Amino acid sequence: MSGFNRHPWLKWEQVEKFLGQKLPFGEKGQTFLDNMTWAEGYVQDMLKKAMPGLDANLSSQGYAGSEIFETHEHVIIKVKIAKDENPRALQVFVKSNQIKLTGFLSGKNRIIKLPTLVQPRTARVSYKQRLLEIKVRKRGLRENYVEAYIRY
Repeated sequence: MSGFNRHPWLKWEQVEKFLGQKLPFGEKGQTFLDNMTWAEGYVQDMLKKAMPGLDANLSSQGYAGSEIFETHEHVIIKVKIAKDENPRALQVFVKSNQIKLTGFLSGKNRIIKLPTLVQPRTARVSYKQRLLEIKVRKRGLRENYVEAYIRY
């Protein structure tokens, strides 16, 4: 059964009317679900319409000017700091799933979401040439058991 006739109760004209655009079906014989590349652009447009006050500098991982790298054992975050900021006033707080930066002149905190869980106590932070580098060890998938002692 082709993609068009798989669900006779679903009327594509109504879906296109709801979305406000024609659905891209691509090559002949290709079903709607075979090519979903258009969905990302549609979602981004809808988010822009729904939240027009959203800062344009935001990216999916945190703020523009920040880069996140993963190695086998670490997550490395590099954040560019503006010239007018005082690097000695900055503070870095690490949680298992995100990093919070405080001490900016604007008074606003910056939250950077991490792609994987980390061990906050292993964080090492360095500042050099307007670049703040945070290196945190990943939390292992297989954690060892820790004995909880019984009180008698």
